[in-house]
Amino acid sequence: MMHSTADRKTWMSTADPVTPRLRLHDDLTARTILDGAWWPYSRTTVTELTNLVIALDARHLPVTRIMLNAAAWGEHPRRIGVAGRTIRLGWFTTLEACLLIATTNTNQRLDLLVIPPRVPAKIAAAAMATAADKDNTTRAEAIMAAVSPQRRFSLPRPEDIWESEGGGINGHRTGTRS
Repeated sequence: MMHSTADRKTWMSTADPVTPRLRLHDDLTARTILDGAWWPYSRTTVTELTNLVIALDARHLPVTRIMLNAAAWGEHPRRIGVAGRTIRLGWFTTLEACLLIATTNTNQRLDLLVIPPRVPAKIAAAAMATAADKDNTTRAEAIMAAVSPQRRFSLPRPEDIWESEGGGINGHRTGTRS
């Protein structure tokens, strides 16, 4: 497999840091299904992950690697620069869309429920509370289904993302009339 120059680029956020919506359970040494939840403000990969890494650093959890679902995020950088170090990112289609796995410099693993940015606050709060409960035995996707059974949290189709960014199928936009 050949890697391009873009694959070796370290991306840096130019946005001012914002405190992320993050909730962790108290005893991160206990092995649980999830260690907590994160509710990003957007799907802007570099900005949101930078804020998450800074927040985890403040909790003495210096992350070195992060694994995410590729379809759940717009950009797929391989590395981001945060606080003077490089964080390696891995993109997987087999990982649950609402799961982030981070590894610290001591190889401690953190599994976080990722709540989609546009989820209503009441639903997000319920999901965060469940994920941060150290006695929780429910997987990430099941938590999202349980807190809002009438609402489906599926990923957008690639065509929908492409069209919302100015693309079009067969020369015209979906949902518009001639």
